[in-house]
Amino acid sequence: MTEKKTYKKLTPVQKLVVVNARLRRGDMAKVANVTGFSSTTVRTVLEGRSFNDRILNVAYDMTRQRKKNFQVINDMKAKIAKLTETV
Repeated sequence: MTEKKTYKKLTPVQKLVVVNARLRRGDMAKVANVTGFSSTTVRTVLEGRSFNDRILNVAYDMTRQRKKNFQVINDMKAKIAKLTETV
């Protein structure tokens, strides 16, 4: 008997796209600390120049619940516009 999967497994390239859309300052250092790899190795993996499944999975798990960077910027612009309107 086969069980029905409730999620679609992402390819490494898809995970990399998700991570890079949500990466924040200091995240590479956090991933390096968790995985035990050097920050240089983490950087090359997250830039897409090399491949390491463990680094990619830790970075994906850290960033998958976040808003994308452009959404954060748009929210900040809206708040600033709202503040300057009332003045």
